[in-house]
Amino acid sequence: MWHVRWLSRDAGTTAGVPKKIKTEFRTHIGTRSGRYPENLDEKLNGIWWILKTGSMWRALPERYGKWNSLWRCYRRWCESGLWSWVLERIEESHQSYRLALMVDASHVKAHQDATRSPLDPHAQKLGKTKGGRNTKLSACVNLAGRAVKIVLVPGNEHDSKSFNESLPHDIQHCFVLADKGYDTDAIRSDLDEKGAFTVIPPKSNRKRAIPYDKDVGKLRRKVENFFCRIKRYRRVNTRYDQLPITYMGFVILSAIADYATLGFVHAA
Repeated sequence: MWHVRWLSRDAGTTAGVPKKIKTEFRTHIGTRSGRYPENLDEKLNGIWWILKTGSMWRALPERYGKWNSLWRCYRRWCESGLWSWVLERIEESHQSYRLALMVDASHVKAHQDATRSPLDPHAQKLGKTKGGRNTKLSACVNLAGRAVKIVLVPGNEHDSKSFNESLPHDIQHCFVLADKGYDTDAIRSDLDEKGAFTVIPPKSNRKRAIPYDKDVGKLRRKVENFFCRIKRYRRVNTRYDQLPITYMGFVILSAIADYATLGFVHAA
């Protein structure tokens, strides 16, 4: 059966993307202090398999080593901020695409296994909605549609509350695009103070007309396309992790993989 063969494939042979991730990973991890990890390829392949299939850690094939050892290694990397650090280094090498930044948020359904933690749901970034517990990814992408910054917020939190947190620190002379949900006076004044160009469609109930360039605003689709691409990974499309840091590790890894395909798509 085709799906059995697909699940059993080595992640290192999946469309060549993991090989590029390993190259980037070795390039940047070599500049960090500490002991170099043993069997790096084996560990990355195992994590990649979990990311693609969305399987439980206990279902990890034996060729990737002991599942518990890999889980502890993955969690240590998440707690150290390694995945975010690698993404920042890759994004810094694509500064020319920061001419425009698109911001949006997307809901992610939380599996029942992700809601069993005795900790405060808000601290776990889990919101309560009509459909049950869910979480939300707020992302900022560049002109190429690749991630600049991603944050995790509760699913019942309004998009505009995480707007500033989703943006990078320096946005001077950048076009910032978002939908009507971000049309607030506070956001517009904050962007003006930072020297950015606001491209947000005004709400229909505004008393004062605000200019809006529809042609530039069409680029907002790039952040929506970004969510579509990373949600092809089952571990991202549904949240199975109780801890926000471990779930965000998979999200950022999928964003790193998205950068690996940048050479095969048009940047504009």
